[in-house]
Amino acid sequence: MKQYELYVFTQDNCPPCTRLKEYVNTLPEADQASLHFVPMKAPNGQPTALAEELNVEKTPTLVVTYEGIQCDVDGTGFEDCRYTEEPVERFIGANEIIEHLDATIEGYTYAHPPE
Repeated sequence: MKQYELYVFTQDNCPPCTRLKEYVNTLPEADQASLHFVPMKAPNGQPTALAEELNVEKTPTLVVTYEGIQCDVDGTGFEDCRYTEEPVERFIGANEIIEHLDATIEGYTYAHPPE
């Protein structure tokens, strides 16, 4: 089973980010807990490592990733494996994120119990 993560990239002084955070606060706690809010930029103004890795250039941006394993085998047969995060889906802008958020959370998490 794949492990999905839902990252919401935000930054300070971003009115759409504030609007999105206010909307998220109206969701059930289980849904809120499934979203990981991360800064797009570090305190020095440079993009954070995760923002660079996932090619996030604007805020707010919601990126759904899954955890995979990438393995390389060298000439002696030694296998070197590492975890990777591969983007599955991306939504940019508060309006688009809000429009698709419920379906995205339900589709990639176990926040909603089966009926």
